[in-house]
Amino acid sequence: MRTFLAVMFGKLARLLIRLVRPGGGSALPGVIANKIQPKLLANAIKSIPGGLVVISGSAGKSSTTSYLVSLLQSHGLRVFTNTSTANIRQGLVAAILAQSDLRGRIDFDIAVLEWDEGHGAVLAKELPIKLAVLTNVLSDQLDRFVDPEVVIEMLKTIGSEAESVLINAEDKNLCQLDFGKSPLAFGADRKQLPAYELSYALNFGPHPALSHFVTAGASSVTVHGLGKESVYETVALPSHQAMNLAAAVAALELLIEVDPEIVQSRLLELQPVFARNETVVVADRQIDLRLVQNPTSFQKNLDELVGDELPLMLMAGRDIHDPSWLWTVDFSKLNRVEIVGGFNASDLALRLRFQGVEVGQVITEATEAGDVFLRLSGARPTVLFSADAMRRVRRHWGLAK
Repeated sequence: MRTFLAVMFGKLARLLIRLVRPGGGSALPGVIANKIQPKLLANAIKSIPGGLVVISGSAGKSSTTSYLVSLLQSHGLRVFTNTSTANIRQGLVAAILAQSDLRGRIDFDIAVLEWDEGHGAVLAKELPIKLAVLTNVLSDQLDRFVDPEVVIEMLKTIGSEAESVLINAEDKNLCQLDFGKSPLAFGADRKQLPAYELSYALNFGPHPALSHFVTAGASSVTVHGLGKESVYETVALPSHQAMNLAAAVAALELLIEVDPEIVQSRLLELQPVFARNETVVVADRQIDLRLVQNPTSFQKNLDELVGDELPLMLMAGRDIHDPSWLWTVDFSKLNRVEIVGGFNASDLALRLRFQGVEVGQVITEATEAGDVFLRLSGARPTVLFSADAMRRVRRHWGLAK
């Protein structure tokens, strides 16, 4: 009875929220349902025959999850996943509500979930994990986690509770961890990505050498293990996305009997996760959307700009609880930003002006900034925004997931 009530009230809340706010309902329905039946998530996940695969880490979770889900689906598997990227407990419960019957049952072959590091460390002790994929540890969310060491311990918990663990061999924080089992690793092909580098959380210890099970190139992914070597061509990707794809291919190889032809075909068709180097059409114009969540991702996206992005809008939303980290980002390659928007727009505009970047307009209301942006002329409209601003603007533009 508790499960029935939890699902019924949760589904009703989700319906009402989405009537008022299209694309909403990825958190509150989960809060309601979990309050009524705390075991709803565990019971649903345990019923899936192929088990649970989790992807966690500071960055790359959404893209890796999306890539892996697409590859599994191309092999005919029905995959349960949190497509909204709501990766904390209530978001995961809301994903159950969206696809379950009134008894809380879901009918899928395998579950692939993106997990927040903090919530994941708790969930790892409640749910059986078949495979944990750990992407990296960055120096971000310090207002929430205080120190990267906390994140490292959380990821260690997730990996230790899993039957198998797959880690990023380029991140020495992950390589130094003892999971109680030997991890497999994915890494960068230095011949194709000689300048590969991400600003992982600072670590002065040794970097244990791990054999790369799968390596990422600029436009290829190579599988080295399981008694074979397969080379797959991919679309050209920035280095961090190439690593996410390598992680997904490695996980696929560990989970199922792979058909190389299917993999090759799907890798050339993969689309980015929403707002991750995504091109959308709004008001008959193509707009490039780029999500920035921490100093590293902000810097990587800035570095990829070529200079002809016009108009350009940068947005800092409410999720940037400590805007001081904006001062660690190098904006020197920019000459002008047409609009600086979002709740923390004033802090971002101040940082830009100290860097000598010309700022057109500062608009703290995200939806208003989005409207003004659409009225500006330019051949390559581009937006870089934090998660809060991204959700508000995408929903306002009718792009809500």
